[in-house]
Amino acid sequence: MSDKKNNKDKSKLYQETLSTQETEQCHKDIQDLNDAATAFFRIPVFFSHQNLFALGGPNPPFTDQQQFIIRMFKEIKKVLLFPRTLPNTEQYPDTTLENIRTMINSSYGLAAALLVPTGPTPTGEPYSPLLQIEPSMAYQRGLPLLLVIERAMQDRANGIWTGQPAPFTPIVWFSSTTSVDQFFDSVQWKEALHMWAGQVRSGYFAETGPEFEYRFNSND
Repeated sequence: MSDKKNNKDKSKLYQETLSTQETEQCHKDIQDLNDAATAFFRIPVFFSHQNLFALGGPNPPFTDQQQFIIRMFKEIKKVLLFPRTLPNTEQYPDTTLENIRTMINSSYGLAAALLVPTGPTPTGEPYSPLLQIEPSMAYQRGLPLLLVIERAMQDRANGIWTGQPAPFTPIVWFSSTTSVDQFFDSVQWKEALHMWAGQVRSGYFAETGPEFEYRFNSND
């Protein structure tokens, strides 16, 4: 009698657990559908940055530089753009360059951040060479650029990070006096972000819009 009761209890518990899992799956499915519905407005852009582990340790608390990258990613998503990036940015194989070219060709803008790393790259550079290659490839393609550099990196950086004419002049983060929140709450950042996002959208609609539009009740 005791065994039958235990089996019934186990069966009931299994059914309740299954029901909970099914409910959670239904909520997940609904969320996926909602995400798919809003994905249309998320225009893909390339987010170029150092590997997070090059900016600090793998576990919390994160460094200011790691928090900066995470916050910048969220800021880009807030303006309904879809920031994409590539893993293993400290590596330098040919396949990575091919992947960069593919992603650049399928993006409508590029945002990049050059921050102070915890040390040199495995090959001895002060920062990953891809932080030069990725923005340069986007510039050659004519994509709108949004560049942010930490003040301490200005003395180490070169190439596209050395102060190109507007609107490609990098925004400087004075990390010694300005916190991550203060930077992203600043008027300078908000203006630059929305101006860049507007350029991205203009390029997107120019590329994806119809070659001609129907006209009704026109005398032409």
